[in-house]
Amino acid sequence: MTQRQLFELVVTLEKDLADFYQKIGQIERLKPFADIFSYMTDHSHNHARQIERAAALIDLPELNIAPIETLHRRIKESLQEKILQEDDNDRVLAQLARAEEIIGTLYQSIANHYRNHASVYADIAQQFEQLSDEEMTHRDFINGHGKE
Repeated sequence: MTQRQLFELVVTLEKDLADFYQKIGQIERLKPFADIFSYMTDHSHNHARQIERAAALIDLPELNIAPIETLHRRIKESLQEKILQEDDNDRVLAQLARAEEIIGTLYQSIANHYRNHASVYADIAQQFEQLSDEEMTHRDFINGHGKE
């Protein structure tokens, strides 16, 4: 499941919860709790909108692997051939050092990509933690309402 699919699923869940609360609010024997159901309908719709906004703002970075494939091909074909044909050992070492530098720079780029992912996922986690806290507040609201 992709992140987008997850957000869509959670939005659907919240909308279905809102519909559910709205429907049970119409049941005659549950009319005494109509204010709870109305409150929960509104909050579920608000959660759905909040999640939709969050999904629209989140830019999940993709990793372009074309440079990795190009570098791999160059090392495998071109560099290896150059090294084997080079008579000057200092040049061999310089080419190898340069190849290691390029690979190191590439790995740093990949690390930065995943660091960026971590930031995005931390933001997503924070948003779901907030939603979790709100759901627990809803639980407490519902539990407290029947005890008045």
